[in-house]
Amino acid sequence: MTGTFLFKIAKTVECVHYPEAKAVVAIWESLSTPQCVEAIERGSDECRRLGARSWIVDLTRDPGVPSQQDLAWMQTDAVELAKKNGVRAVINVHGSSAIAKAGSKRWSKGASAGGLTTYDCTSLADALALAAEVAQDD
Repeated sequence: MTGTFLFKIAKTVECVHYPEAKAVVAIWESLSTPQCVEAIERGSDECRRLGARSWIVDLTRDPGVPSQQDLAWMQTDAVELAKKNGVRAVINVHGSSAIAKAGSKRWSKGASAGGLTTYDCTSLADALALAAEVAQDD
């Protein structure tokens, strides 16, 4: 699958759309920047605009963890925003960082409690295949 570049926020995230999988991929460079919330809001808006059903969180660059305030926002407001924008699944792609894995478990718990389906994968290819399955349920 080939992705289409959407936007980049320097030293924070790059977002790419994969239309075949109905997914937007956020390739995180750092989750602990002041732009973290802005990046998620913008990515969620792109999901709505493009009809993406999955938000793939690529953690393979070991981006660290968000601030406690941003994490709390991710577990509540971000979940509602994603659902409002048509996202049904959050798919984490893990890198080698144990810290990032632990952080993703915390936001995944909030996403699941808020009504989104969450998954963990070890590669972008697996995440895109999973996103394509999620999109088939439309």
